[in-house]
Amino acid sequence: MANALNPKSENYPLVTVFVGCYNHSRFVEECLDSIRYQTYPNLQVIIFDDCSTDNSVSVIDTWLKKHRLDWQFILHTRNIGICVSLNEVLRLGRGKYISMVAADDVWLPDKTAGQVEIMEQMPEEVGILYSNAFQIDENGKTLPQMFIEAHRKFVVPPEGFLFDVLWEGNFIPAMTTLIRRECFTQVGTYDEDLCFEDWDMWMRISRTFRFAYDKIPAAKYRIVSSSAARTMSQAMCRSVELLRVKYFFRGWLNAEQGRNAALALDGVVWRLYQIGSRIPLRWKSALLKQNCSAKTICLIVCSTSGLSFARFQQILAFGVALKGKMFRQQQEHRL
Repeated sequence: MANALNPKSENYPLVTVFVGCYNHSRFVEECLDSIRYQTYPNLQVIIFDDCSTDNSVSVIDTWLKKHRLDWQFILHTRNIGICVSLNEVLRLGRGKYISMVAADDVWLPDKTAGQVEIMEQMPEEVGILYSNAFQIDENGKTLPQMFIEAHRKFVVPPEGFLFDVLWEGNFIPAMTTLIRRECFTQVGTYDEDLCFEDWDMWMRISRTFRFAYDKIPAAKYRIVSSSAARTMSQAMCRSVELLRVKYFFRGWLNAEQGRNAALALDGVVWRLYQIGSRIPLRWKSALLKQNCSAKTICLIVCSTSGLSFARFQQILAFGVALKGKMFRQQQEHRL
């Protein structure tokens, strides 16, 4: 058990475990039990609750007192999102390896022990070990499809430097990963402009470190109708666009990937202008190079001049009306 005293635990590299909770009162005890019953003896566990509106905090607090564990429990007084939360706990983590799990998911007992054994035999260029996960419903019933198969179709899950594979879409179950702490030292912390944490981090890590796959499933991923991923579809789409634009400007993409990302740039610039956010000059320049239409020129001129999006729409509407009037006059003249 993870909380049991073991005189030889110092011989095992420390693994820091992050447990993220947001309105998971129904499931959090099962998650915490699955960590407590890990067969690995040397864990640093940090739980954070991101301002749940249910009774998650009291459930966690009662559970910790019942089992007399010295795990760290961080309470947020406002909802700050997954990326800000993970950056907060990353600063507190001391482990050679990092693992994380949402409070509605479940680890299998040998998850940590088996993965550390594998990683300790791997070269340091292997930054992440991942496996598949069973999928379960809200009642804990196992669903027919495994996690990876539900997201991507592989004959064998890939290993190595996976940037090009990951660019096509995320398929790695975050709750099954064991991450070398050095990865964060090399690539930095989570991007707080995004509403999701894992896909962006996997791609950044994949340019420097190799991924390894363990064929033994390590966790159970719970599909919950009210989960954050299912209730943030609009924010998710915007974050995906921001992610693609970010890599476009970093010059990390091949020609085909670059064309895909360039398409996202148009939507991102329009949305930033609409909500009153600053649009970087190089974003405007890149948009103009790929789309030198009158509409784009008008957007860039108006936004650079400090005009509001509402005023831009008025100018655009006037231009459209004027163009229509001129077209009708030309038609009448020909007749």
